[in-house]
Amino acid sequence: MTESATTLAAPYLDARARLAALADGLDPAAFNHKPTAKSWSAGECVVHLNKMAASYLPVLEAAAARDQPRGTAPFRYGWIGRKFVDTVRPGSRPVPTMGSMKPPATDARQSGVAMEAALAQFDADTDRYLAVVEAADGLDLARVKVRSPFVPLLRLPLGVFLEAMGLHNVRHVGQAERAVADWRG
Repeated sequence: MTESATTLAAPYLDARARLAALADGLDPAAFNHKPTAKSWSAGECVVHLNKMAASYLPVLEAAAARDQPRGTAPFRYGWIGRKFVDTVRPGSRPVPTMGSMKPPATDARQSGVAMEAALAQFDADTDRYLAVVEAADGLDLARVKVRSPFVPLLRLPLGVFLEAMGLHNVRHVGQAERAVADWRG
């Protein structure tokens, strides 16, 4: 794997390791604890990531599987691509989540996410993201364009989407960690 692919894979691996450490020995009540009625539990964060993966992975997999232009890093992305990545980066200002990507709504302080199933899906999705990164290794990640599954007019480089989804995973795993820390007091 090239250095570029290793860099793209790192956030996915980080999110997976942090979520596994968080879930180790965690009971379902802590996984489903919401710090406030309007915030998300760790479980809801994982459900959101799983919903995002269900939409993004098929288009990313298809793009990486096609005969595409080859290239080597460093790749340069335009202003819109850089802004897209910046909006999902950990520590960036929260962005409203589209309805279909939200976990089921509840005003209770406990969500009802099946912990084992959600975590298993997250692990499977992470494997798929990593396979896309590997399949895309050697492609010109700035020239291969992908249509957003949510905004059909938005076409961004494959590298932008791969970077953004990895950072998005890290961002929401951090949110899950904060929700569990609130439970533990």
